[in-house]
Amino acid sequence: MQAALLGCMFLGLFTEVLLSPYYPQFFHQVFGIEDYSYTGLYLFVCRLTVVLCSPLWGWLTRRWEAKRLLLIGQAGTALSTALLAQADSATEFLILTICLLIFKSSYMLIYPIIMELSDTGAQAGSAAKFHAVHHTAVLIAALAGAHMLQMERPLTLFYGAAAADVIQLCVCVVVLWGWNSATKKEDRRESRGSKGLLRNLLQDRTIVMLGLLFLTLTIANQVVRPFFTPYVEKDFGLSIELAGMLFLLPHVCALILLPFLRSLAKPGRLPIAYMVGVGAMAIGLITQGMTESIGGLIAGRMLYGMFLAITMAVLDVILFGREQGASAAIAFSVMVSFQTAGELLSPLLSSFLSIQVGLHAPLLAAALLCLVNGMLFKWSNIYSTPKEATTWQVHGSKTS
Repeated sequence: MQAALLGCMFLGLFTEVLLSPYYPQFFHQVFGIEDYSYTGLYLFVCRLTVVLCSPLWGWLTRRWEAKRLLLIGQAGTALSTALLAQADSATEFLILTICLLIFKSSYMLIYPIIMELSDTGAQAGSAAKFHAVHHTAVLIAALAGAHMLQMERPLTLFYGAAAADVIQLCVCVVVLWGWNSATKKEDRRESRGSKGLLRNLLQDRTIVMLGLLFLTLTIANQVVRPFFTPYVEKDFGLSIELAGMLFLLPHVCALILLPFLRSLAKPGRLPIAYMVGVGAMAIGLITQGMTESIGGLIAGRMLYGMFLAITMAVLDVILFGREQGASAAIAFSVMVSFQTAGELLSPLLSSFLSIQVGLHAPLLAAALLCLVNGMLFKWSNIYSTPKEATTWQVHGSKTS
């Protein structure tokens, strides 16, 4: 069952990040828009939609089963994706994308289900699998996105994406049919009666600190993405295909390092793994922004990518080590909101820096944010809070 759900996550992520490296080029080719600020505006509106809708899906799990909500979201996603292929203008494309994201925000429910299906002590492994799926999806989607820009009618590829959404829906219907969450109906009734559950989570210092860590790390990761391929094309004179390959390089490196996550994500190693990770990411980002050689750019991308997934996975392990059962989906939706808030701010920051300073500026800003994030992690001391310490004793082992 877990493998099937990971497959669904792959398809969902694939369709989501299909154009991620190429939005400026896509809007120019399909709709004739050359202004970088429109890319920032489009991403801002999209991510605002997700940051508003993700907590709603988490809140709805208090009244209905997560699997039922997920199936509804997948059906709506498939329909909306198919309609994108018929968009005649940038405005229509944006409106349809908003409709798509309202439904696709439900996909955040898959991850808590996967973590619940994990055997006791196997959550670090599940987090590693999730991030492996994530980076593999980004890799393949970016290659497909480059091919999409070479098509005579690029929008028609969304029909294929819609078909992938239908496949996800069918798989989830089959594998989740008859499955019931460990959270019993009595727990959901208790959750319904406990209207302060979300408020209590937001009053939990550790949850808030985790949220701030997710926020700053997400901004650091996302601010470099919208204009990286134009940066490589302009400053290094590379083709869009080679620029796309360099865009993908961190994800390849992240996949190489992920098998070691299980040993790194042990209680005593969490703080050092995280601090080394954000420090290495900062060095890699500075190298990318300051170098004038292709070799330096490649080295910076590799160093950044090797620790990209490790840092996010450590935060996942801490979160799901603290929250189980009824509160897990809501807690995760809160983290998704923090992450999406970061994704919301990053395109605006990226477009501002690219226009006012230069296409290399987002890389340097991301490095600074990594250092701030590391100091925040050190100061928060979240890995040694009483609730987590109790959970890690059970852990033997008890995850972007």
